[in-house]
Amino acid sequence: MLRALFDQLLENKKRRRRSAVHERIWFNLAGYGLRPGFGYPIDDWRIEQIWDLYQQGLQFNQETQCWIDWWTFWRRASGGLNAIQQITVYKDIAAFINPSALTSRKLQAEAKKKSYEDMVKLVATLEHLPVEDKTQISQWLLKRLEKSSETMTSWWALGRIASRIPFHGSAHNVIDKNDVQSWLPQLLKVDWKKNKQAAFAAVLMTRMSGDRRRDLDGDWRNKVIDKLTIAKAPASWIEMVETVKKLDEAETKRVFGEGLPVGLQLIQ
Repeated sequence: MLRALFDQLLENKKRRRRSAVHERIWFNLAGYGLRPGFGYPIDDWRIEQIWDLYQQGLQFNQETQCWIDWWTFWRRASGGLNAIQQITVYKDIAAFINPSALTSRKLQAEAKKKSYEDMVKLVATLEHLPVEDKTQISQWLLKRLEKSSETMTSWWALGRIASRIPFHGSAHNVIDKNDVQSWLPQLLKVDWKKNKQAAFAAVLMTRMSGDRRRDLDGDWRNKVIDKLTIAKAPASWIEMVETVKKLDEAETKRVFGEGLPVGLQLIQ
């Protein structure tokens, strides 16, 4: 049903330009109907049709809410974008995520107008990016998270992009476990009772995959398990670090950032 609704929106995509409200709501509804961008017949074709919209950009680009729905649309559909398309998106938002942006009033003002938090959410879903770019993004987020002013969403984004098991990307494109182990001390210093986002980020970064090349050393996973236990984290989170575990509906929703269409099953 959602794909049928999306197809109707796609057929009438030119009408989104009638007003800022039309454009904003079109992207909101179309993204909701297309999430997660793959997994249903002819989704590849649907992604081909919408890529032209990215090239065109927003028409009503002076309103923050339009930018929020724009980034949300691409986040919801990002699983269907190929590596080249994801790299294109990344290059357009990298300057805002780079901590050096904090020294530029111009970039800070633009990031506020374009909704920095939603750009962070989007970049975390670009799992087809080269490992070098994923590593760079993680380092940028860690640097930003040293300051309390950073959005809590950056913890979720860090966990997602440094995850041991990608949501839609290739296992060959996962950040090296040695890099992740070097970042864990920063997460272990955080109070996980107060900061569930940081705790879940650590879960994703240390989650068991069953692949020794990706799985962190046992002592690091034990440290995370001990801290999760003290923080009284959900038992399912601890289980994800202890053993290879398929995500349940609630965990999938937390990883993806929202619920997936009912009836659409993603096979790893």
